[in-house]
Amino acid sequence: MRSSHTCYPIGELDTWYKPKESDLAESIRSRFSEACAALTAVLTGDMGITRAADAHGLCHKRLRAMVKRAPQLAQDGQPYGFRVCVPWGTYQRGEQEGEAEMPRLAGPHAMSQLLSARPEIATWVDEFRLPLPPGRPPKAFDRLHAKIVAELNRLNLRDYYPLNQADKGRRALLRFIRQRRIDHADVGNLDTAYAPLSTLSEIFRGRPFARTEIDAHRIDIEAVLGLALPNGGTVKRQITSMWLLVEIEVESRVIVGWVLRVGRAYNNLDLASCITKSLQPWKRRELTIPGLEYSPGAGLPSGSLGAHSSWRSRLLALDNAKAHSALDFEQAFCRARGGMLFYGRAHEPRSRPIVEQFFSRLERGALRDVPGGFEPAKRLGENKIRISNFAPNDYPIQLHAFEELLDVIIANYNATPHPALGDLSPLQFLQMQGPKAFAFMPDTAEEDASDMGSVLVPLTVHGNRNEGVMPHVNYMYVRYRSPDLDHKWELVGKKVLARVRRHDLRSFVLMRTATTPLCAVRAAAPWNRTAHDETTRAMIMQWSKLRAGFSITGADCAIAAYVAFLRAQAPTSQQAVDQLARMEQVHNGTPPSSRPPTINAPMKIPPGGWISLDDENDF
Repeated sequence: MRSSHTCYPIGELDTWYKPKESDLAESIRSRFSEACAALTAVLTGDMGITRAADAHGLCHKRLRAMVKRAPQLAQDGQPYGFRVCVPWGTYQRGEQEGEAEMPRLAGPHAMSQLLSARPEIATWVDEFRLPLPPGRPPKAFDRLHAKIVAELNRLNLRDYYPLNQADKGRRALLRFIRQRRIDHADVGNLDTAYAPLSTLSEIFRGRPFARTEIDAHRIDIEAVLGLALPNGGTVKRQITSMWLLVEIEVESRVIVGWVLRVGRAYNNLDLASCITKSLQPWKRRELTIPGLEYSPGAGLPSGSLGAHSSWRSRLLALDNAKAHSALDFEQAFCRARGGMLFYGRAHEPRSRPIVEQFFSRLERGALRDVPGGFEPAKRLGENKIRISNFAPNDYPIQLHAFEELLDVIIANYNATPHPALGDLSPLQFLQMQGPKAFAFMPDTAEEDASDMGSVLVPLTVHGNRNEGVMPHVNYMYVRYRSPDLDHKWELVGKKVLARVRRHDLRSFVLMRTATTPLCAVRAAAPWNRTAHDETTRAMIMQWSKLRAGFSITGADCAIAAYVAFLRAQAPTSQQAVDQLARMEQVHNGTPPSSRPPTINAPMKIPPGGWISLDDENDF
């Protein structure tokens, strides 16, 4: 193929400007010399582009661009010459000569070619100044795109780019504007002084407990649960997922609270439980797993810092997941925990790097060795990689034992030297730093931990004096009564406040005001026997409404009837398996069951003595 470039005598090439090698960095001088030699060989006709590029170790495309650009005049009126041989100066896109043509196909720089061919469209794009944040663009951008499409249709350019594309070039236009704004952004002088502090979180930055991060992580374990069936047999079923919620302090990397939850997702009650754990004094568990033990100095700050165990952060960073934005959680946090909630975007780990890095270390260092552990796929279309050498079906998980393992791992992590702390452990770092001025250390940790699991809700008092229905309140499908409400007909139809303990809905307190109690009310049967939280009751009522053969009518205990129903449904229902696993975890491996057989139950004798019906006639 004949070469399209012009050959020049060596004397003319010597008149071109050539940068001095002494002005270049020593690391690129050899590359500059090879590029100059290749360019000289091609322009004098001694070698072709391909042969010269191979001989001097250059990219063919780069050498071809150098040959094309070197004879062109630069802004100083002289040919570019050997300036194009400088490594970082060879990829600048040259200006198009002559009248630009409309692109026919999508490809690199097609949008730039379109704007060069249609100056009026380029003007519209230049005048578009509205922000284009990540995600869905604003409606103003859609109007700009529609205006461009209408102009191209008027010019009968339907066979040209971008009208011959499925989206009419909408995505390419959006990407072009965003990239051009980045390329031409004015970053200012990076050596100037820092801007003045404008937020409270910036004032205390760099101090212990100035910021904590909280997030949930789906554990990479395919856990299998062994279920006891009502007929006495057992069956193994896989759990959908397990979630680990962790709150971590940024400066010391210490874990201040954690909680484990089973199911497809977690809710705001689980999030509140994690913060509750960080407020309660931590104590070592009585371990039941052989060989498992705490290392010396292991623990959580709430039980290992002595007089400073009530140390809290001023700012809690979390993403904008639905569970994190619940009003019940925000109300309890502002009333009991205190501090600022800093919401970031979901799926952006850079905004919460410490907690995301901890999850990565925890998975790689411990959890993936548990039976069923795996490494998830990193790219679309790839499969996950099995890490554990133990099959999950051979080792069914016991959630209460798995919680023991997590407690030991996290407590020992707080006592393990961390490379980011100068080989100090997180707890040692906190003890050496100590609280500074204005440290957030309330002395009501236990009361606040209890209030973190409560919510203040308004309820309407119901009742009917004519029909003899005593005053009562309803909460989450259940009636609550109290002898102190009897015959108080003046309260019927009025709103009262209720302080509800969300982890135990058997009873709660009605309030005259936000601080003055009225009376305590108790749930009607069969909800008054076993402690249960809001999530459990919501699941029970969901099964009742599905008409799947489950009803609590006539049951002594709604929770025991619910567990018995889950055991019967577990062989065929994944939802029942997940909920049964959750019940076993909440009740430490022994969920409530129905009453034992009558033969094993103690006799109940009436207070007045024996009663016999032998002499009665049955008509």
